[in-house]
Amino acid sequence: MFMNSSKVQNQRLNLDQGQPGLLHSRVLPVLIITMNANVTGSLTMLLLMSSLLLWKNAASQSNYTTSTGSNMTISKLLNRATILSSHISLLSSELYKEFVARYSLDIDIFSVLRKRCHTASIATPGDKEETLKMKERDLIILMIHLMLSWEDAMCHMKAQGVHLPNIPLSFMQKAELIQQKIWQLLQGLTIIARQVDLQFKDYGEHALWNELPLLMSTDARVSRQTFYQLCHCLRRDTDKVHTFLRVLNYQITHERQS
Repeated sequence: MFMNSSKVQNQRLNLDQGQPGLLHSRVLPVLIITMNANVTGSLTMLLLMSSLLLWKNAASQSNYTTSTGSNMTISKLLNRATILSSHISLLSSELYKEFVARYSLDIDIFSVLRKRCHTASIATPGDKEETLKMKERDLIILMIHLMLSWEDAMCHMKAQGVHLPNIPLSFMQKAELIQQKIWQLLQGLTIIARQVDLQFKDYGEHALWNELPLLMSTDARVSRQTFYQLCHCLRRDTDKVHTFLRVLNYQITHERQS
């Protein structure tokens, strides 16, 4: 059973719990877990236990303050967010390539690519020039919208992924890590928003993913094509967010100094 989306959102964007994300610790390497295939069901629990240890370690090293979100400079926050978004983009690309390598023969790729991603309803700049023209406030909100739009989709991708035939453990590990890192990036983006004086908590509506019936279809071809689209769109959106963060980093750390 999945948690209510709004409840999950509120939990994940609550910065008053005294628990800093990886943005407030050193950049941590991707967890590598060696397990037998017959213990796949315990993967999530192991990752969650590892995550709790990382949170505890980060909390002991951080100068996190609940009143302001963080006493780190905006430059350091942006640098760490940019590195984290790069990791997410890389993992998403690897997830996509791994899925294509294993299931591409069962997919009509051109048919899938004609479908719009569920986040297509969120207006994004078409190129770097348009991105540079955006206000800092609008760019931050845009990134939060995009990442929030993947909460439900990532939950269902992980839940249904175990039913794919011969799904490698590495695929499920990457999906779990991507979800965790998106959560951490959302926390970081919210702190950055506060640093640039965005004092409101309501970031508006994010895009809803409503293709669960297709993902759960008994028709293997339909189900796998839906998985393919998810992997394709995830790679696209995480790459966009990484690009936007690089632009925001430039706008704030360079233009404000000139």
